[in-house]
Amino acid sequence: MKDLKWTTTTPAKTAWQAMPFAPGIYKCFLTGGLPKDVQWPAELKPLKRGDLLYVGKATNLRSRARHHDVQTSKSTFRRSLAALLGLQAQWHGRSAHPRLTDTDEELLSAWMVSNLGTSFALVSEPEQLAELEDAMRAELLPPFNRDGLTPEQIHVSALAAAAQRNALRDKGKPTGD
Repeated sequence: MKDLKWTTTTPAKTAWQAMPFAPGIYKCFLTGGLPKDVQWPAELKPLKRGDLLYVGKATNLRSRARHHDVQTSKSTFRRSLAALLGLQAQWHGRSAHPRLTDTDEELLSAWMVSNLGTSFALVSEPEQLAELEDAMRAELLPPFNRDGLTPEQIHVSALAAAAQRNALRDKGKPTGD
């Protein structure tokens, strides 16, 4: 792990666009703020700006970044964020990989652009990816690496979920007439 050369943490979307078509490890950080009224699941401590949220591996960083950028159905990390932000009630679909409505996908993407940063490191030997990721997860304990748990198991109360969903939607509306 010490030999990895990490990029500077940059806004998530910028980092995802800069990722090459190569194997590597990436870290996602909270660089903005979480809504104040989130009801935290018991197993998650309240997060603060700068905290590591997630560690991931990819045989193709650019391809993996696309999943985090726009497709909740293909990203456990996005589904976990959606659940914490109270958007899970808007999921639809019957597959093992539910997705948000188009409106809530846009809300989640906008929140991620404003509040997440990402750093990545290339790995020259792809067969080392799993070992590296496991070591980092064991050492750093990122809260959104949900071993054995589905994103739906990150719960917020129904009241907090509704309030948070409304706050996210209201943020995009113009004020006054």
